[in-house]
Amino acid sequence: MSEEKNFKDSYVLCIGGMNVDKKVQLLENLVLETSNPVVSSLSAGGVSRNIAENLGRLGVPVKMLSVAGDDESFTWLEKETEGIIDFSLVERLKGKTTSNYTAILDLQGDMCLALADMSICEEMTHDWLISHEEAVKQASLVIADLNLPQETLQALIELTGLEKIPLAIIPVSGPKMKRIPDKLHGVTWIVVNADESRTRYGEHTLSELANLWQKDGVENIVITKGTKCGVFADATGVVKTFTPIKAEQVCDVTGAGDSFSSGVLYGALKKASLEESIGYGLTNSYYTVQAIETVRKDLNAKSFEKEYQQLKERGLS
Repeated sequence: MSEEKNFKDSYVLCIGGMNVDKKVQLLENLVLETSNPVVSSLSAGGVSRNIAENLGRLGVPVKMLSVAGDDESFTWLEKETEGIIDFSLVERLKGKTTSNYTAILDLQGDMCLALADMSICEEMTHDWLISHEEAVKQASLVIADLNLPQETLQALIELTGLEKIPLAIIPVSGPKMKRIPDKLHGVTWIVVNADESRTRYGEHTLSELANLWQKDGVENIVITKGTKCGVFADATGVVKTFTPIKAEQVCDVTGAGDSFSSGVLYGALKKASLEESIGYGLTNSYYTVQAIETVRKDLNAKSFEKEYQQLKERGLS
């Protein structure tokens, strides 16, 4: 990580998706082609926005760079995290709709269908990014998700590389993996799951996938596989494994991936080792899946450190 800026003296810039999430919880087993009884709730979502909120609740100064509709949905998003995320860089576009996402959860809280209207994200063009170049240059860390078009992401990699600003890429889904450029020299971190990695590289072991990411230029790689053993590798090229601790009770897995990525990057900001940073990620996801919210409302730096230490005592690795 670049030594030029300290995150306490600057801010983390999260670029990409932010939307209103609607969670629909089935009360009985799903029956197709008929009405199903459910309970529903609204929450703030979007990969980059979720990471921004996690970091903000942990006391990290964080700004969101994105686009939104000139509508009540964005006003609601602002109010949900007032004082936690700085939305001053978000552009409101007339005639456009703020992104929205609907997840249908089964009786166990697992996702059985998700619907996403993210079309406004196509407005985050190369020219749009360049118009916010100074905001990027002032950041101590830039985090981008794959709601950015490929041309924009390529320009961001070049800009952060030129300015020696650490860059983390967080994929959104398998279909959006095609937005990642071929060459990734200058990318400091990628936190990705096994299926997303195989969408890019084909059928390989997790260790082989980590090596392939490094060959393409990524410095630090973390590959997850749900509750199963994952792998990580740093600039040394040595691939190691980690094992999540399974939660006793799963309420909702929607925020698991974003909370994990947030924890990893929080550790990196604290200048922890990659292995320790993964411990922070596993801790955050462990407690997040046991909460109803995509981002835990009671998350704060002091309690998070205590949670991390408690899981370490239980064999977090």
